[in-house]
Amino acid sequence: MVTTVVDENPHGCAANAVMSVSLDPPLMMVCLARTSSTHPRVSTSGRFAINVLPDSPSGRDICGVFAGKGAEKFAEIGHFPGLTGAPVLTDALGWLECVTERSDDLGDHTAFVGRVVAVGRRDGRPLIFHRGQLQSLAEDDREL
Repeated sequence: MVTTVVDENPHGCAANAVMSVSLDPPLMMVCLARTSSTHPRVSTSGRFAINVLPDSPSGRDICGVFAGKGAEKFAEIGHFPGLTGAPVLTDALGWLECVTERSDDLGDHTAFVGRVVAVGRRDGRPLIFHRGQLQSLAEDDREL
């Protein structure tokens, strides 16, 4: 889940294109559809957090909320402001807070590249989106 904050209001969406760009300096990239309501907010705020959800009923529920449309995504989802002010989801197994370094329009999406300025993690198995569905990382990757 990608989150940001504008005028103290949290915003977020599910993003299926998230990747590491560089280790030195640490850079991450998220690609957001320009039609996403979160897109202009990430662009305006200049910061975002990448939240990795757990493979659990609550993680799947949160993913469903963030994949949908609607302004009240944070009404019943626990979160706290990270170092950058971007919301960190309370249930997240891991998070990376980023300050936007650059953005590039690519087709119908924008690639936002952010410098990682803060991270956090907890133990657990992450939820991933693979082959069109939510899945857990397998013990043996041949199961994927």
